[in-house]
Amino acid sequence: MKLFLIKLGGSAISDKSKPLSYREDWVKNLGKTLLSHYKLGSKFVLVHGGGSFAHPVALAYGLSKYRDYEQLIGVSLTSSVLNYLSMKITNTLSTVGLPIYPMRTGSIYTIRDGKPQLLIDPTHIMGLINRGVIPMLYGDVVPSDEGFSIISGDDIMLDLGIKLRPHAAIFLTDVPGILGRDGGVIREFSRTSIADEKGTEHTIDVTGGLIRKVRTALELSSHVRTYLCAIWDLESISKVLNCEDPVNCTKFVPY
Repeated sequence: MKLFLIKLGGSAISDKSKPLSYREDWVKNLGKTLLSHYKLGSKFVLVHGGGSFAHPVALAYGLSKYRDYEQLIGVSLTSSVLNYLSMKITNTLSTVGLPIYPMRTGSIYTIRDGKPQLLIDPTHIMGLINRGVIPMLYGDVVPSDEGFSIISGDDIMLDLGIKLRPHAAIFLTDVPGILGRDGGVIREFSRTSIADEKGTEHTIDVTGGLIRKVRTALELSSHVRTYLCAIWDLESISKVLNCEDPVNCTKFVPY
């Protein structure tokens, strides 16, 4: 069984400059590509970000750091809008033929000592995969030592990547990998690499943006082949799913 862990980043599924925008065409086209591999026996776990749905609400209520009960309405609204986004993605992917099984992250994750803790046994997720469905989680507001904290989709990718050990992990964004100062894609990125991050930062992103994503991907690459690709670059995504290295994506290497 070939298992792949795929993150649909906030910029891949929405325009972060436009609240509640949804890139349905990109998600649908990705779904068609995944379906062709699913029919050949590949298995998937999906994770998606909050994009222009959750980040404005979380920012408005200051949920990057939970302080007191006055933020609880923000917790409620953020959870609600994330569930709404998850249902939109589920409907889009199910329409093309993928049996998505959405899971509420806040019900199965907590944060203790600053680290994500999965509250269920990973074998439960594997059991769902073996039944043929595609589990899908998302960045969420979850219980923590401080009351509530935000767990990003990248945090989930790292945790599940270590626990499930998929064949590969793919972070999908709206750009083709990490761009160097010459504007070209850096094909291999290590801790000593220097990338030009100009133009990749978003005005609303309480979970750390590209820099945190890169650090997470580098750590994950110690456990599984890890890539950053554009959601619209279906050819490159297919290459990863065929266990090949694509030209127009960034592969992370742990050295």
